[in-house]
Amino acid sequence: MFVGFSIRPVAVHILNVSEVVLKITRWAPLLVVYLLLPSLPVDVLAAKLFDKSAKKQLTAYLDEICQWIMATDGAMGKSAKEADSSFAVSGNLARVLVAGFELTKNNSKYLELALSWCDAFTSEQQRVETSRGNKGGYWWNRAAKGNIDLGDTSMALTALARVYVYAESQRKQNYLQAMERYARFVMEGCKQDPQDKNRGDSRGWIILDGKDKGAIGGGYYPDHVSDKPSTVATAAGSAFFAQIYAITKNKQYREIAVNAVSWILRTRKAIGEIPDVQDGQESDQSPLSTVTWCAEGLLAAFHLLQDPGLNQQMAKEVEPTIRWLIRIQNDRGLWGEGPDQQRSSGAATLLAWFYLNVTADEVIPQTLEKFWQVLLNPVHSQSFGVQMQNLPTGLAGLTTAEMIKPGITFKKI
Repeated sequence: MFVGFSIRPVAVHILNVSEVVLKITRWAPLLVVYLLLPSLPVDVLAAKLFDKSAKKQLTAYLDEICQWIMATDGAMGKSAKEADSSFAVSGNLARVLVAGFELTKNNSKYLELALSWCDAFTSEQQRVETSRGNKGGYWWNRAAKGNIDLGDTSMALTALARVYVYAESQRKQNYLQAMERYARFVMEGCKQDPQDKNRGDSRGWIILDGKDKGAIGGGYYPDHVSDKPSTVATAAGSAFFAQIYAITKNKQYREIAVNAVSWILRTRKAIGEIPDVQDGQESDQSPLSTVTWCAEGLLAAFHLLQDPGLNQQMAKEVEPTIRWLIRIQNDRGLWGEGPDQQRSSGAATLLAWFYLNVTADEVIPQTLEKFWQVLLNPVHSQSFGVQMQNLPTGLAGLTTAEMIKPGITFKKI
């Protein structure tokens, strides 16, 4: 519940971006609320940031992205079997299609293609016996020379969980069984290297105690088992386990998601940056991509777990990251450089979430205005990679959907 606040609408600011007009309504700051319970309907919350005209334009933009996905056959239906594909990238496109189906309400083919991708993805699961003798399942990453990449796979599985609600009985059973087998693989590992590369067995990738409690390892690298913390695998894992908890109500899944989020928040630097830890070592190559994946994990937990204590922790620990993102935004309205910039859409998602659920800081709408000036300009949007490349298109589509209806990329609303 929100404590001691007052809201005062002030002047609407209109962006002058060729023929695209984006109106973002300003509100007086709320007190910082550390107990986050979404007691107001999401439509009411979103109306504080975007008016009806702006949401209409964002919906049209989302529909354009969905049409591009439909027209780019390799982006979806075939991607689960293509040698250079990433399951996470195509899974993100599936989530965008489902959000587009729900928000545009004019193209059932969006949902059909998302279901088709889920069918293909599920059929690609490899079976394995876990260290405890249970049935497990995994996917090997063709794009990374056969690695078993838990970050990529877990993010793809959030799409399977999101589409699950639309599957009929037999599909539902197939999807859930695949998700449960994968969950056991992450939790229990496997008795031997499933690809016979002499990398050894695994007792599971979830770190159960010590300073890294809650973190999830990366999976199988080319020459060894990566059971040390991976930020991406932990963030994607928190999203997946929050999703499967919402379906099954299995408290063990909930605990894994909560602990994963807590680890991410504990690793946050004083300046606000979330370090990109890979195989236990920090990398400085993709700070904005890391924000995007962490935003997926944090927001999945927020929308699906409904945990007041965890929400309180997120509100407190994410604030420095919000200030950091505001500081490092460039003059064009973007974050980062090169490939990392194309993966930075999650920064906008996190900023909007913070504004709607923690504190309505006046600086955040100004920051978002700059970002949308780029994405809603067709030329600049393409230079960002939207409707040109699968990865930035999927991420931009997820962010757009979250601006229209917060939470829609994680659950049916």
